[in-house]
Amino acid sequence: MAQIIDCLCGAKVRLPAEGANRRFRCPKCKAAVALTVDACVLTVGRTAPGEAATCPICQSNIAPDEAAVTCPACDQVHHNECWAEIGGCGTYGCSQAPALEKDDPGGPALSAWGDTKSCPVCGETIKAIALRCRYCQAEFDTVDPLTARDLRRKSRRKSEEQSLKRWVAVLFGLSAVGLLAPILVFVAPAVVLPRRERLKKTGPLYLVLGYAAIGLSVFYALLMLAAVASQ
Repeated sequence: MAQIIDCLCGAKVRLPAEGANRRFRCPKCKAAVALTVDACVLTVGRTAPGEAATCPICQSNIAPDEAAVTCPACDQVHHNECWAEIGGCGTYGCSQAPALEKDDPGGPALSAWGDTKSCPVCGETIKAIALRCRYCQAEFDTVDPLTARDLRRKSRRKSEEQSLKRWVAVLFGLSAVGLLAPILVFVAPAVVLPRRERLKKTGPLYLVLGYAAIGLSVFYALLMLAAVASQ
């Protein structure tokens, strides 16, 4: 039977029942949960003031105010975040270490545990496999090293997508009025059709709203033409 724990955020978290190394987080608050190979939760503690401890995964010191866990097999102290991120102990050969996966000869080379990269936001050194900086909490959508320029480009693209979604929502609302059909029958296709591929990436909802705005505009425009022709 799967074990259920209470997260600090108040959520009931069902742990995986099968025994294997895994990366695991609370589905609600995304807090790291350090699990052993038999799916038991490690107790999170703090290092004593003045006690020197180095995490074997990120190779950085563990500060007294940082959440830490101790490997039940080799007694090595880790950052709780680091343990949960790789799914086990960072000591090579330890029984609590995550299982190694064979590299795909045809795919890109995988990063080793000891590899590092610089956070493009704060410049601190973090693990190559990290999807979130443990210093500034910035999140990334890829493990590949990013530059500040890459982040600005992604931020600009996201801003453009948000603007496009607002435009489509406004067009749909105006098209439902009917009186603006003679104008929207030209505006809606000019906005939606050249950007339909970008709308697909934002999800099906806005693509449907865009086509609906075009359809409603054409429908009301034809009704107006029919009404004028019948007079």
